[in-house]
Amino acid sequence: MADTERELADCVGAIYEAAANGESWEDVGARLCRLTGAQRAMLRMSNGSAAPPGNLLMAPDESETIYLAYYHQLNPYFGRARRDFADARTRHLATVRFGPELVPEQAFLRSEFYCDYARHHERRHLLAGMIGLGNVMPFGLFRADDARPFGTHERRLVQTVLPHLQRALELRARLGLTSQAAWATRAALDALPLGVAIVDAGLRIHFANEAGRRDFSRTDFGLRALRSGPHAGSGVYLAASAKHDAATLRRLVASAIAGHSGGSMRVANPDMSSCAVLVSPAPRGISTDHAVPGDKGLADDLAMVVIRDLSRVAAPSPVMLCEVFGLSRAEADVAAALSGGASAEDVAQERKVSLATVRSQIRSILGKSGSENLRDFERSMASLAMMTPCSPGDR
Repeated sequence: MADTERELADCVGAIYEAAANGESWEDVGARLCRLTGAQRAMLRMSNGSAAPPGNLLMAPDESETIYLAYYHQLNPYFGRARRDFADARTRHLATVRFGPELVPEQAFLRSEFYCDYARHHERRHLLAGMIGLGNVMPFGLFRADDARPFGTHERRLVQTVLPHLQRALELRARLGLTSQAAWATRAALDALPLGVAIVDAGLRIHFANEAGRRDFSRTDFGLRALRSGPHAGSGVYLAASAKHDAATLRRLVASAIAGHSGGSMRVANPDMSSCAVLVSPAPRGISTDHAVPGDKGLADDLAMVVIRDLSRVAAPSPVMLCEVFGLSRAEADVAAALSGGASAEDVAQERKVSLATVRSQIRSILGKSGSENLRDFERSMASLAMMTPCSPGDR
């Protein structure tokens, strides 16, 4: 019983982590299956459009592809959920029922949905409910034909969980995680080639952009994202591999959160390279996007940590060089190669042109960019590289 209570608490914690902090809904589905002995979990995210709603709780597989292609329109449980939501939403929300209480057993077993689809894809026995705000979101746990039906014990467990799913959905809406402004903030940060993390005084990560998450997952990187404790809701924290780096990072974050300027540091990577770290107070707009009701959600409560791996040579794209300096595409390709450390001789050999041609292109590049020499131009390139967005292939 103690194990069940702990698993139930962890499942509820995972639900709120997914709703408020962007953690995995598929983790919620896996926990629900372990808790109830189900083989499949479903939460359909209907948005009122004609498109069939996807399943939030499990990764798409062959059975989901088949379902969305045809059988979603034959699902008798989904039709019943839509009718109940439209007719008596308050009475039916967060109420858990067995499959035969929704659709008569014999009618279900004779249906095309069961005969051609459900019995082949572990959807024989159902424990169901629904949540939703403006549109119904059917929830279900399934077992296959060769498994026993769900019982009253599993129904009590799901009856405990379902109201939390409803409240998490409401919390998600209040936090505005689906609002255009929040998504715009995330999209802008995710486009940066530098890692960005928003942390509190305890170094708990409230947000990390794509470049940051990618860096933190590397084994050869001096900063990591570590989950504290085994349970959902424990939080993910920014940590430095070396003790002296960890102490310096904590001091800079405390300075930024106290309203001071923060500061910069260099963090050693295990491979003897290093990354540059800049800590500053989090901009108010970013903090507001990630504020939790009841918290202040102000910029002086959070710090922004910007990370740049110094072992990686970055260069602006040739397209950007054409737009900024008016270079031809050939000149832009030469400029990008030079900023990557290649010599004029290397560029000539790679591009299969004469060295005189490359030197002529270099003179044109310097003239169009207003640079006195290549060193001056490289400084301009370094500044542009800081603004170069990540391409989809880099993610």
